[in-house]
Amino acid sequence: MIPGDATSASVYTMYAVMALFATASIYFLVNAVRTGAVADDEAPKYRMLEDDLPAPATTGRRAAGLNEGGSSVQET
Repeated sequence: MIPGDATSASVYTMYAVMALFATASIYFLVNAVRTGAVADDEAPKYRMLEDDLPAPATTGRRAAGLNEGGSSVQET
């Protein structure tokens, strides 16, 4: 080893950082599989497509029970 050479220190530090990243990646992957986050990745797509039902009117004259003239709407 050459005096004043910091190559080995930086290499070993990089090995430690890579080991930390690899360990964290494996931990998060195992945690996601265990909790079921990756069990059915196609379900949200189909759930969004099926949720396109028209929403009930929550604003405006019809929702307030008023007709075009401003009087109340009589249900028959």
